[in-house]
Order: sequence, then C-alpha cells, then structure tokens
Amino acid sequence: MHYDASLRVRDLTQNIYDIGDEIAEHIEHISQSIADWDGELVEDCLLEFTSVVRQGRKEVRPGLAELNGLRQAFVSGVRSGEMSNTFQHPGRTLSFLRKGAPTPPSQGNGAQNGETSSTHDADDGAQPQMATTVGWRLWLRERNEELIGELEELAEWVVQQTDLAINAQAVLLPQVFNEAEKRTREIVAHWQEGVAKQPAVAQAMRGEAPPQFLAERARIEQLIAKLAKRRGRVV
Repeated sequence: MHYDASLRVRDLTQNIYDIGDEIAEHIEHISQSIADWDGELVEDCLLEFTSVVRQGRKEVRPGLAELNGLRQAFVSGVRSGEMSNTFQHPGRTLSFLRKGAPTPPSQGNGAQNGETSSTHDADDGAQPQMATTVGWRLWLRERNEELIGELEELAEWVVQQTDLAINAQAVLLPQVFNEAEKRTREIVAHWQEGVAKQPAVAQAMRGEAPPQFLAERARIEQLIAKLAKRRGRVV
C-alpha cells in the first residue's frame, strides 16, 4: 500500500509539472510567433494557450488537493526517514530557467497582486521622430525584443511557481495560471497596437524567424504518418 501511494504521489507530481510546462511552452509559442511578425499565428497560438490554461486550471485543483492529502498522510513516514517529501521534476527539469531565482513577470510584483504598469504606455509615446521606413523598422524591432523578453520571463515564472506549489505549497497554481493568461493577453495586445501603427513595415519583416515549434510539429506529423503507413502495410 505504501509503495502504491508513493507511486501515486509521483504520478500526481509529474502531471502537475507537465501542466505548468505546457502552459509555459504555449507562452513560448506566442513569443516565437511574435518574433516572426506573424499576426495570424499569434492569434491562433493565443487561442490554443487560452484552452490549455483553462484545462490546466481544471486539472490542477484536484491534483494538488490529492497530492497534498497524500503528503499529509506520509508525515510520519517522512519524519522517520522512510520517505522523501520532495520530488524532482521528472520531465522538463526546469532546464530552461536562467541561473538564479527567476523573477516574476516584468511588470514586477504586481504580476501576483494584479497590479499593472504604465511602461508600455510610455513606450507608445516614444515613437520614431523621423517618419521613415528605417526609423519605424528600428522602433518596431526594439519594441518586439522588449515584449518577447517579457514573455520569456513569464514562461520562466510559470514553471518556477509550479515548482513552488509542488515542493513548498507556497502558491496557488490556479491563480498563477490566471495571472499568466492575463499578462500574456496584455503583452499580445501591446504588440498588436505597435504593429497596427505600421502594418506594411511589420508585414515586410514577416518570415525573419520561422517558429521552431512549427518545424517540430511538422516533424511529429510526418513521423505519425509514417507509422500509420507501416501499420497499414502490416494489416
């Protein structure tokens, strides 16, 4: 029974980590789409992201409740040294986190408290003084880099908060996921506002950085097609 319960704890831990990883991964998809100046793909990725967050919130609540309940039941075993109450990330291993403790999204601590910043409003006013294609392109690129950086920080923050929720029970993951969705939507909206100022210039830069995740999806689809073809031959 003890062994079965331990396996269940590990399964729950893996699943919760996977949920956080999937949400972070979809934030990265949006970031890659923005880097390629692909507005349609950004919209598609945002829809996928919203669906993943919704499903993640639905699954993580009962998962964390069961996990915490099992750990409470194991308190005596932990104290006697029979079982560890921490479980290392068995999947993504937080490997893409930068060294040191990740910080909350770039809007500062307000990301957790629901506060907002006027950073982007100030940036919107700092438009290029010379109305040339070169000037606008430079402005759009600088703005793009800033927004992509915010998305990357947000993805890191989600994974770090997931780890804290599992190993320290220090945060509420449903709220973290809600905040991640809110911040992602805000960042995408700021990006769309910038592109709308010079859509022709942005369109001309499309294709500069083809999203890696699209290539990976294509590779997986090809592999699935090959396997299906082989199975058809066997039959």
